Order: sequence, then C-alpha cells, then structure tokens
Amino acid sequence: MATRRMILGATLVAPALHMARAQDTDWPTRPVVLVVPTAAGGSGDTLARLLAEALRPRLSQPVVVENRTGVGGLLGAEYVAKSPVEANRFLLAAVHHAIFPAVQARMPYDSLGDFAPVADISSAYNALIINPSLPVRSVAELVAYAKANPGRLNFATAGRGTLHHVTASLFIRLAGIDAAAVHYRGSAPAMNDLVAGNVQAMFETMPSAAGQIRGGQVRALAVTAPERVGLLPDVPTMGEAGYPDVIADTWYGIFAVRGTPPSVLERMNAAIATSLATPEMRAAWERNGVTGGGKSVAAFTRMWEGEVARWKELTARAGVEPE
Repeated sequence: MATRRMILGATLVAPALHMARAQDTDWPTRPVVLVVPTAAGGSGDTLARLLAEALRPRLSQPVVVENRTGVGGLLGAEYVAKSPVEANRFLLAAVHHAIFPAVQARMPYDSLGDFAPVADISSAYNALIINPSLPVRSVAELVAYAKANPGRLNFATAGRGTLHHVTASLFIRLAGIDAAAVHYRGSAPAMNDLVAGNVQAMFETMPSAAGQIRGGQVRALAVTAPERVGLLPDVPTMGEAGYPDVIADTWYGIFAVRGTPPSVLERMNAAIATSLATPEMRAAWERNGVTGGGKSVAAFTRMWEGEVARWKELTARAGVEPE
C-alpha cells in the first residue's frame, strides 16, 4: 500500500514540476514592469526607457517603466522587494542601493536577502558641476570661495544616503569647508534647482549632467574618475584637482524579487546582454556618457555583494552616520 501511495504521489508531482518548468521556459507571458525608484528625467530613468524599448522585441512582451520615487530610491526598492514573484516586477537599482544599508538605521527590506541580482546595465563616473553664476572655474577656486563664504555653498543631492550625498560629504570633509547637502526626491529635481541657481553645486552622473554641461546651463569643474573621460576631455579629474580619494562611479543594475526562478533570471539576463550588444544601444550609451553592462548573473551577484561591503567603509570615511 505504501509503495502504491509513493507511486501515485510521484505521478501527481511530476506533471506539476513539468508545468512549472514549462512556465519558466515560456516566461514572460505578460507585460514586464521595470520599476525606476527615482523621478522621470533623471539618469536612471533615461537609461531604463532606452533599455525597455530594446527589451520589448527580445521578450516578446511590453516592458513598462514605472517611476516610484522617494527617499533617494528607497521607497521604489521596497515596493519591488515586497512584490510577489508573479507580479513580473524588476528594479532598476543604482549604486545608491548598495549604500543604503550603511546609512539607514532601519531598512524596510533586506538588501542582500530580498533581491535576486539579474544583470548590470551600465556605469558612469560623476562630474562636480556648479551653477555658472558662481564665480569659480576650478575645484581650487570653489574651495577658496567656500572658505571665504562659510555656510553659503550648498550641494544638491538625489536624497540622503545616495552617491551624490556621500561623495559631496567626503569632498566637504577632505576640503575642510563649511557647506551643506540639500536633499531632493531624485536627481532630476536636484538638477532643476541647480540650473535655477537655488543651490550652487552637485556631484551628478554623466547621463543627467551631459546635456546641461554642453548647453552651458551648468559648469563642470572635475570628474570623479581615475582618468579624464572622453565625454569631457578638457575637464580634470578630482585627483588632478588635489582630491584623489574622491573617485566614484554610478552603476545601474536590474534586480528581481528573491525567489524568482533561476530560469527567469537567466532569460532576463540574456535579453539584457543581447540588447546592450547592439550598435544602437552602444551608441545610445555613449551619448549618455555610460559604458559597460552585460555581466552574467553570477558575476553581477559577486559585484553587488562587494559593493555593499565597500560602501559601508566609504560612508564611514565620509562621516555619514546611519539615521
């Protein structure tokens, strides 16, 4: 009798497993949602919309970009972390999400436990930019201005604990100046206020800053790269300006909800890698001042875990305490 029950159980389980594998293989069978946790018009949003357009024919489903803003991206990440696997939601996360565990005293989700890394899509160094009305044309002149006008220099950020915030805090500490960080709900509104002259300076990613730099709406003083970048060949590095420790790049990656089947992760990873390899996407990435992307699921997972550990150390050096 026991043997018959085992055989019957096996015959019932086998079709179920086969159906599950078939569903994973056929994924996606409905629209895919790409959640951008920052405001429309920012760096991440720009790249997400380009990627979504490229993914549609490769996934044979619409790829919808949904902006969920707040707390520098924390709210959008929480939204995805608490979504059911079947919701087909993916998070476009940036380096900020590796910083959050070091600057948030109470996280609404587990950064390493609640997400499944899928693929990196790009990386870009940042530029130290200012409103052109500020009477400075170099990092040295900016520091001199800040020391001559204590408390008058404000740095815009995309939110507390973002790369903008940590980089600005590190620079302020190293330069020994009296300046403050002003936090916004994303880099787009921060940039708008910088252009309007409501704040004076900002560390911003190339995708968001490139157009305003070319148009003369903001002035670039330095880049946070170890070497000069092709997009701004005449702009010195922070190292050349005397601040070699202020090196930071903004990377973007795609994450799924933990528990998403490995076959789905691999399918999405392959679609992203194929999209990024096209001449059209390479040209679009170059126009936006970003490069790279397309690591395997395993390689991106290792990168993600390493970034969480690295930024824990850097935020301590910048003096940004958990809050």
